[in-house]
Amino acid sequence: KAKQISDRLNTNEKLREISRGGDVRTLGSYDEMLRGVARQVQELRIVFDATEAKEKEREWMANQTSGDLDDNKLIDGVTGERLIYRRRGTPDKPMGLFQRKPKRLIFVVDVSASMSRFNAEDGRLDRMAQTVVMVLEALNGRDHKFEYAIVGHSGASEAIPFVDFGRPPTTKIERSRVVSEIVGSANMAASGDMTIEATEAAIKAVAQKDADEYLVFMLSDANLGSYGITPRIISETLTRDDKVKAFAVFLSEPQAAKYLKDGLPVGKGYVCLDMDQLPSTFKEIFASAAADA
Repeated sequence: KAKQISDRLNTNEKLREISRGGDVRTLGSYDEMLRGVARQVQELRIVFDATEAKEKEREWMANQTSGDLDDNKLIDGVTGERLIYRRRGTPDKPMGLFQRKPKRLIFVVDVSASMSRFNAEDGRLDRMAQTVVMVLEALNGRDHKFEYAIVGHSGASEAIPFVDFGRPPTTKIERSRVVSEIVGSANMAASGDMTIEATEAAIKAVAQKDADEYLVFMLSDANLGSYGITPRIISETLTRDDKVKAFAVFLSEPQAAKYLKDGLPVGKGYVCLDMDQLPSTFKEIFASAAADA
């Protein structure tokens, strides 16, 4: 226990050092990653903009054949008009117009030691960094619709804060620091895995404030079998709170990722080994969340 606390304190101190320095190099690296996923960022923005409010605004709908008599239609009723009633309901209107409260999202990112250890083989840490770049850029300027947080997990901690609710990075340099901290955290991570603990904590945290909808995205490299984490355990974790829609997105290890995905309930697990797939993956996730509402 003492070693775990020490590892966590050391990780947090090193992350603070990363965030304090290297701005020019960090920004250059961020720009390079952004150029590589610019098209996917645009696609993901469209996906986020198209999400429909879960809570629809009810209003009085006129010209109905039943309901309360509409005082403005009394004369029409005398002349035989049938559409003289009004009733409360949800009108057919374009998506997303009546979202009174933002959706709350938490992205739980894998910064375990395996992310760094195997990055040279399959680019999993690079892919995680690109994923975060896409999310940061696509959500930028959409505070009225989404309130989000990004937390990391490794062998030393189940909740390494990268972006807090209500404090999104508003400048490119701030967003570049987030990505730099994520990469730095994986590079210094202790062995072990806290995927389940991190997801459980995120599910609790996301529901602490009233919102239009609650969504948790568990982003993992799928290196979970050696820690005894099975699809059943992941499924129980993702479905722990009916109010929160939680999903697993596996970014590497094709065979392990497919095994884990296939063992989860339909619509709960996704395999995304190519950045081109990420916008469509999020589109599927939001569609699944809407269908499950």
